[in-house]
Amino acid sequence: MPQTNEPPKPRRGQLFSRERPSADPAKAPGLPPGSAIHHGERRAERLSIEATEFDTEKLESFTTDDIADCLRFRETARTTWLHVTGLHEADKVAALGDSFGIHPLIVEDILNTRGGAKLEEQDGYLFVRLPLLTTGAGALIDHQQFALLLTATTVITFAEAPCDSLFAPLRRRLGDAARRVRRSGNDYLAWAVLDVVVDHYNAALEAAGDALDEAEDRLQNDLRDVDAAELYEMRRECTTLVRLLRPARDIAATLGRHDSPLFAPTTHPFLRDLYDHAVHAIESAESLREHAASLRDFHTAEVGNRMNQVMKVLTCVSTIFLPLTFLAGIYGMNFKHMPELDWPWAYPALWLAFFLITGTMLGLFIRKRWL
Repeated sequence: MPQTNEPPKPRRGQLFSRERPSADPAKAPGLPPGSAIHHGERRAERLSIEATEFDTEKLESFTTDDIADCLRFRETARTTWLHVTGLHEADKVAALGDSFGIHPLIVEDILNTRGGAKLEEQDGYLFVRLPLLTTGAGALIDHQQFALLLTATTVITFAEAPCDSLFAPLRRRLGDAARRVRRSGNDYLAWAVLDVVVDHYNAALEAAGDALDEAEDRLQNDLRDVDAAELYEMRRECTTLVRLLRPARDIAATLGRHDSPLFAPTTHPFLRDLYDHAVHAIESAESLREHAASLRDFHTAEVGNRMNQVMKVLTCVSTIFLPLTFLAGIYGMNFKHMPELDWPWAYPALWLAFFLITGTMLGLFIRKRWL
């Protein structure tokens, strides 16, 4: 059978393009703290570093997989952005962290792609870890870990999988010497990167909302086209969205009131704006979760209502046949001395009684709107 490169067809109710890993993996017993071991799946062919260095006059950019090519950025006077893609090569990530004076525990957090959102400040740098949500084929949501290191000279970002299209608008802004990002420092660049990450939450939430709307339309058209398992899956996925985005809101709130020397006072209003975007995202995610829950409740109520309608009809039919069965039972007894058996009109009289009883009960049920 020939193999194809087509992605597997998503199951109904699936919002994420792949299963999310567990949030808190157990570290292998006996390993020392700060072990440079990658936790997660390999999502890139190889580790690559896209280096961008700029000031108001000039912008230079290149891509490399050699850590040595990035060492000169430790002492640069210009704003520098190193974007690392592919965390499976843990030794290179550890070497990069060691070159820039990053604590081994922070390197361990970068390599642990199953961890949650985190904000931590060390001597001379700030570490932020956030979920990165993007939409792919079939409007499914792709989830990966995104980490950012802000140092006095450099912004270093880490992604599991390539996300060039995500930061393409920001790179176009970097190409325009008149833009504010070209005239600002590393702190403004760090905010711009985080702003792109948070803004893409809304795109992912819109994709989830479209999936819920489509399920609601199918539910309204034909109840049988949507099953309880699909609605349960969608509610579970929306709950996961809330769980992923809630820490991002808390991190944005902390950054907005953070008194760090790494952020200039002119950057603080932008950090507060980042918090507003994060609040909007979490409110949208909670609204989607409530929407999914209401669809599930509506489906359950409609299934129960249809079952009640069926049971009501069956009960009415059974009630109609109850007196008829009683009469048929009486005259079906094998007694010799039953005077009605000798009457010539007894048989049609019994049928007349059947029709009168049936018609009367049907009329009563219809009048009371039971049928």
